[in-house]
Amino acid sequence: MNEVNQLLRRAADRARLRPEYVGWILAQFGEIEGLDEYQLQQQLGVSGDDWPRLNLCFRPRPKQFLQDISNIAEEFAANRDALAAMVRKVEALQGLRVSQPSGAAGHLLAARSRQKKRTKSDNDSGGAHES
Repeated sequence: MNEVNQLLRRAADRARLRPEYVGWILAQFGEIEGLDEYQLQQQLGVSGDDWPRLNLCFRPRPKQFLQDISNIAEEFAANRDALAAMVRKVEALQGLRVSQPSGAAGHLLAARSRQKKRTKSDNDSGGAHES
C-alpha cells in the first residue's frame, strides 16, 4: 500500500468516529447489522480502493438527501438504494436514542411504586434505637 492510500485509510478510520461523515454511518450500520467492512463493501458494490474515499464523504444533508445520495452513489458506482437504506436506518435509530432518556431506568421507575423520601425528623424519631 502506498503512502497516499495509507493516509486515506487513516483519515477514513477517523471519519468513522465523527457523525458528520458517511464513514460514521457505515460503521454504525455495520455494528447494528453485525457486518464487517468487507460485507458492507459487497452490499454497496464499492471497491476496496474506493472504500476509504466513500468513508470521507460528508453525510447526506436532510433537505438534499436524494441528490446527495445519488451524487455519492454515482461517484463510487455504489448501489444508491442500499446506501440510502443504510443512512435512513442509522438516522432512525439515532433519532430514537436521542429522544429516549439516558438509561433505561426511567422506564422502570414508572412501573415501580415510589417510596416516601425520608426526612430529618424521620431519622431523629428513631434515634433511641441507634447505639
